[in-house]
This record gives sequence, structure tokens and C-alpha cells, in this order.
Amino acid sequence: TKDEDTKDSKNNHPLLLDKEFVANLIPTGVSYKMEVAEHDSEGRLVIVDFPIFTMINCYVPNSGQNLERLEYRTERWDKDLLAFTESKRTSTKNPVIWLGDLNVAHTNLEVWNDGAKHLSKQAGVTPQERASFQAQLDESGYFDAFRKLHPTAKGCYTYWSQRAGNREPNKGLRLDYFICSPELFD
Repeated sequence: TKDEDTKDSKNNHPLLLDKEFVANLIPTGVSYKMEVAEHDSEGRLVIVDFPIFTMINCYVPNSGQNLERLEYRTERWDKDLLAFTESKRTSTKNPVIWLGDLNVAHTNLEVWNDGAKHLSKQAGVTPQERASFQAQLDESGYFDAFRKLHPTAKGCYTYWSQRAGNREPNKGLRLDYFICSPELFD
């Protein structure tokens, strides 16, 4: 019968038959802090340890409409996040993927209106945020997975101003990322 065929095909999927593969996708731990009190009170991380990698879901602080949190974000949060990811990578001896809303449009390809004069004073696009993010990548060897796979892609945004109605004309920013340890691309 059709139901039996469907059931058999689901049970015989090659990935489901590989018990080791499936076992590697069962979390061994979940936590929510980088153990830095200044940051942990905001609840910005979900850290999931798996047998073969660690995944850190982040909601990086926005620098604020008037950039009132720019220094906090670039001088403390970004540096502490990188130190935490590197500590995880070292202690587990596994690759790390940090992902989520990183609140930075890293390169000009991540901005619909590249060159606009106001961008240097807009949260997520300041030279300080971009430089801090680049330093995180340079110091650790991590990769922006999307840019690694699609180095020249344009118009691939993850944020649009709803107030300005920018979704439909695709006038946005790419603020969400999958940042991967270099060994994941070996």
C-alpha cells in the first residue's frame, strides 16, 4: 500500500540508517551564557554542544539609533564573543558555528544603498562595526559561510525596514550570518 511504501522509504533513508551520524546530532549540552556578567544579563546566546561541533545562536547587541552602544558592542561584546567561541573550540576540540542576527552589514555587498552618506552613522554599517567584525574573522580564521560559497552575490538581505516598506523592492541589509570554523571548509 501507499502508506507502507511511505513508511518504508522513511525508515530506509541513508542518513537514518547511519546511527553514528544521527548520534552526532543529539545535543550533549545546552547553555545560555558566555560567563561574562556584563553580557549574560541580556540573554543573547543559546549554545548547543554536539559530539562533533558547537553551535552558538547569537543576537548581537545593536549599537543603537544614536550609536550609544557602539563602543560597548565593538570594544567589549565582539571581543568577548570571539574569545568565548575560541575557548569553546579549544576546550571541545570541535569546530564552532556561530550564527544569527549579528547586527552588522559586513561588506558593501550586504547593503542595498552602498555609498549613501548616512551609512557611516547608521547602526550595523559603521566603519567601527565592520572593522570589528572583520577583526573577529581575521583573528580566528572563521568564515562567513554564505560569502565563502557565494562571494559576489548581491541582493541577499535578511533585514528590511518595515516602516519604509523596503521588503518588496528588496532595499535591505544582510545582518544574519553563519560563521564557521575554518576546518569546516577544509
